[in-house]
Amino acid sequence: MSTQTIWPNKRYAWSFTSILLFAYIISFIDRQMINYLALDIKEDMGLSDFQMSFIMGWGFVLSYIIFSIPFGRFVDKINRVRVLIGGIVIWSIATAGCGLSKGPFQLILSRSGVGAGEAALTPASWSIISDLFPVERRGFPMSIYLMGPYIGQGLSLLFGAQILRIYNEPINLFGNLILQPWQVIFIIIAIPGIILGLFMFTLKDPSRKGVAEDETREKDSLKQVFSYVLNNIGAYFPLLVGSAFIVVLLYGVQSWVPIFLQRIHEWELTRVGDQYGLVALFAGSLGVISGPIVERFLTKMKINAATLIVCFITAIVLTILGPITFLMLSSDYVLYGIFIISFFITLPLALFATSLQNITPNHYRGVVSGLYVLTVNITGYGLGPMVVAFFTDKVFKDEMAIDMSMATIFLICGPISAIIFYLGRGPFSKAVRTKKL
Repeated sequence: MSTQTIWPNKRYAWSFTSILLFAYIISFIDRQMINYLALDIKEDMGLSDFQMSFIMGWGFVLSYIIFSIPFGRFVDKINRVRVLIGGIVIWSIATAGCGLSKGPFQLILSRSGVGAGEAALTPASWSIISDLFPVERRGFPMSIYLMGPYIGQGLSLLFGAQILRIYNEPINLFGNLILQPWQVIFIIIAIPGIILGLFMFTLKDPSRKGVAEDETREKDSLKQVFSYVLNNIGAYFPLLVGSAFIVVLLYGVQSWVPIFLQRIHEWELTRVGDQYGLVALFAGSLGVISGPIVERFLTKMKINAATLIVCFITAIVLTILGPITFLMLSSDYVLYGIFIISFFITLPLALFATSLQNITPNHYRGVVSGLYVLTVNITGYGLGPMVVAFFTDKVFKDEMAIDMSMATIFLICGPISAIIFYLGRGPFSKAVRTKKL
């Protein structure tokens, strides 16, 4: 019993969390770089917007979903650091494989490898952080860890721009292998992950806390969780479905804003990396940190369902600001609109995960968290890039109509999510107030 109450010292816990954050940042650099390079890849391989969106979205998310459950089981059963090492090495090698791809089929296979490897990261990291900090101190390190995607998104653009300045012409590798600049970038960004994977052999897996209780409830959790969620769907629906529409906007923006700036505003690719990279880095990080602060402020004001109020306001703002930014702002001001959009899109993201934990019994939380991860990735990463391309290729049938496509998804997803969040206030507020869920 004593081992369940002995926690690592703060220095060790924060050092380990910093390493996990670094891994998360690297994972998103490797995952998101394809969005920055999409136009060059598309032209080099002769792809349509819709075909490119499939590689960006489903090429990654399908394997991510398939391997999430096996890696999640490994996390519960074996050394979590070893699981992390395996995932990091797999996605890093696959990232280099993207750089060696000569056609769309090879690129899809390599992209799938990135998804498979990265499927290990979140379940292992969440589990490890939970064993580094007691519950009353766990929120802040989790928020710091959750900054990883937005730092990684911004750095992928900034690093991509800098590497392009150095390698702006095809290079000859090993005498007969000609690599385009976009291929060189993939190979270079794969190196830090391999180094990190080797370094992690020096780390020890923290001792697990509360194992006995989890094991006694594991069978019940797996059998009953889905019926439990359905029986309490009023509280869970806004967090599982309303959030999905926000995440569609998130990945739609991240995937297509670089191409939007190049096509509509005639920006050079390096300018996109320099300026939009800073926006993604700072606006996303600021948003994910600000969400819990705003929610706590509203809660102290005795506002019921403060989490869903923040989400509702976010959806309304995005519905209005999306069309204005993509259809009306000139090149001199468009980046300001994108900054505000990026801030509001990320504002509620940390609230979704923490609210699910707060209204879910302890012995159901792991499965419900997995359900959230699957839902968000299927809809967000699977549909976000593709729905923009669908409107561009199939509805407007004009590559220069990407501004119309971007505005359209905001006019669709924003109001739907706003309605879901607004109607879910009652059941969610009851769940939080009674603590019966």
